[in-house]
Amino acid sequence: MDVLKNTEVRDGKADSKETNERIGTIPKSDDVPFKVKDLLLGVSVEYVPKKDYEWYVLRATYGREIKALETIRSLGGVAYVPLHRTREERDGKIKKVLKPFVQQFVFLYSNEKEAYRFVNEVPELHYLTFYYNHFKISKKGYNPPLTVDFKRMSNFIRLTCIEDDHVEVLTNKHVVFKSDEMVRITDGKFKGIVGKVARINRNNRVVVTIENVCMIATAFVPKYALEKIPD
Repeated sequence: MDVLKNTEVRDGKADSKETNERIGTIPKSDDVPFKVKDLLLGVSVEYVPKKDYEWYVLRATYGREIKALETIRSLGGVAYVPLHRTREERDGKIKKVLKPFVQQFVFLYSNEKEAYRFVNEVPELHYLTFYYNHFKISKKGYNPPLTVDFKRMSNFIRLTCIEDDHVEVLTNKHVVFKSDEMVRITDGKFKGIVGKVARINRNNRVVVTIENVCMIATAFVPKYALEKIPD
């Protein structure tokens, strides 16, 4: 669906006005291959859906998230760690460094057999463990590893690959959403991102949630750039 770009000023101080500037087609599904710029590699990486593959949520101890990511990739696996650039003082100078958005978490795209191999059989990854889903019980009577489907993870990866100082992890568990409706962003830097709208610091922002792991919010998104998604 094509949409027309509008204009809007924050906090409703000006009315929206339509223009004739065409901004392109909004994707109908996230369950397709996609490319994003990987901050660690500095190049575009393609993620492709595969049969019987899911995103396994792993935990890395002692700040080894990036080390785990590099090791898994070196062994031919597909992994992702959401990273952002932050400013730190080093040797008396302020420098930008890459750090994980969410501490300790590593996401591995694999089938079940491969996931267990990386966690249990690779000595270099002895510090990795599964993050378990405590809301489910397997047929064997225990909590299975937490997994995220390709579509939801694609949305999360797209958001966390966007460099913007206002993208942030929400540590406050009492985030109040404006409604339970899902929306898609139709314009701007965050175009295509899907989530729920929350009022944060007096601005409308779209929040992407990985259940039982984290919530990450976009920067301010004007009302004209939000499209409700039918259930």
